[in-house]
Amino acid sequence: MKGAGGPTAEAASFSSEASGTMSPDELNALVQRQFPDYAACRVTDASGTHLLMEADGTRLRTRPGGTISGPEQAGLVDLAAFLLINARLGRSTPMALTTSLQISYLNRPRPGLLRTHARMAKFGRRLCVVLAELSDEAGDLAASATVTYSVPPADAGRLTG
Repeated sequence: MKGAGGPTAEAASFSSEASGTMSPDELNALVQRQFPDYAACRVTDASGTHLLMEADGTRLRTRPGGTISGPEQAGLVDLAAFLLINARLGRSTPMALTTSLQISYLNRPRPGLLRTHARMAKFGRRLCVVLAELSDEAGDLAASATVTYSVPPADAGRLTG
């Protein structure tokens, strides 16, 4: 007899589907194909639970005073979350969509090397929550974000007849 809260057959099959992960090279190829505006970004490490991404901040938009703009910072944490979810799923999932992005801007990042560390907080069947931190070249925390994604079922793209 299965105990309360034990995995269902559907949940077990979902987790086995997510067992393969995409490599940093595969994720970088995905960025090149799907997000040409983020050519300044490069995934350096990825697993099913975390992702490290670097960005050349000299290629990003700045505000007067030389700080990386808020929308650029939000775009970096959102991209890192999207890539982490794809890495966890083990496949490109273009219809994984941002449903919520809450960001706190903590320090002014200057152009230079920026690092985003994303980690999986919750990986559900339909919703995934990622915690992401953006740091500047000196290692100072520039922004902290919680990003929620809606993930379509694996067979959502298949045609039925």
